[in-house]
Amino acid sequence: MDADNLKKIGEVADLLGTTPRALRYYEEEGLVAACRTPGGTRLYSTEDIARFKAVLRLAHSGLPISLIKELASIRSECTTGEESSHKVHAVIHRLISQVKNQIVSLASLESELSFASATVEGCFHCTNPPTRKGCPQCPVNQNLQMSELLNLIWEQQGCQDQTNTQNGKSL
Repeated sequence: MDADNLKKIGEVADLLGTTPRALRYYEEEGLVAACRTPGGTRLYSTEDIARFKAVLRLAHSGLPISLIKELASIRSECTTGEESSHKVHAVIHRLISQVKNQIVSLASLESELSFASATVEGCFHCTNPPTRKGCPQCPVNQNLQMSELLNLIWEQQGCQDQTNTQNGKSL
């Protein structure tokens, strides 16, 4: 390994747009092994950086760390290329399945975001206060049952308000 090409953890973090803590976490998980100076400073090669890039891409895509770890360690645990290729192939297909599930979930989220956006556009020229009392006919309020996202952006009823509503009192 060429010592001139080794980088410290801060340099690698900057290069990859992450934090040293994230890199230490992936090292603790056994995904990358750093070289260490006698003083304990972590040093990473270009191959280590390439591994980090792959790990970060998979992790930032929301894939489970357990599958990433499994993928990273399979080959070293196998005795033949045939064994390792079959195991790697199986994990890759599990990752593909995860990605497909995320695509479906993201498409649903995109649809809900579009609905919420269109609903909020109905308030562009509203001069009423954006509250239940201030605008009881608000399109956002009227569509709360159709969108979890609208429930997030609409005011949250306090416990006192909910207690009064349950006791038959008006808001």
